[in-house]
Amino acid sequence: MRFMYRPARTQAQIDEPYARMRAEGLLPCAMYAFAEPGLEDWRRVTAPEKGLLLRCEDAQGRLLACGLFSPWLGKIWQFDFTAFRESAHLAPLMARQAFAWIFDRQDCAGIMGLCPAPNRHAWRLAEAAGFNVLGRLPKACFYARKQNHVDGVLVLCTPRSLASATSLASGGSRAE
Repeated sequence: MRFMYRPARTQAQIDEPYARMRAEGLLPCAMYAFAEPGLEDWRRVTAPEKGLLLRCEDAQGRLLACGLFSPWLGKIWQFDFTAFRESAHLAPLMARQAFAWIFDRQDCAGIMGLCPAPNRHAWRLAEAAGFNVLGRLPKACFYARKQNHVDGVLVLCTPRSLASATSLASGGSRAE
C-alpha cells in the first residue's frame, strides 16, 4: 500500500494535524512536553523555518498521519511522527515510507528521536519503522502529564536500518 507524502505549505495544511490531534485526544502524546498544548505552541514548533511538516495522505487526499522533521546536527535530522486513530494500524508502514521520503529528498544521513520512556507506543513504532534503540537517557524528557522529567529512549534510523526494516516487513530476512 502506498500513500502520498507532501510537505505542508499553507497555514491550513499546517493547522489541520493539530486540529485532528486535539479532536482525537492525541495532543498529550504528540506534544508531551506541553501541559496544555495550544495552537500557538503547535505553530511555533511547526514553523517552516524550523523544519518540515510532512503530511501522509490517502489517494483521496485525506490526512492519515504527519511527521515533523527538523535538522538537528550535521546531516542528522530529528523527528516526531503521529498517526491518527483511523489509520493507527498502518503507522509502521506510513512511517517507513515517510522516512524513505526524507532520505530520498533531503540531505539526511540519519534520523534521531528521543521518546519519553512511558510512551511505549512511540518508541515501539520507531523500532518497527527501522530505528535502532541506542540507549536510555535518565530524566531526558519533560513529560507534562507527570509534571517531571522522565527517562528518554534515544533512537536512530539510517537508510540501511530502514531498508532492513522494510525488507523484514515485506517478508524478507535480516541478512546484512
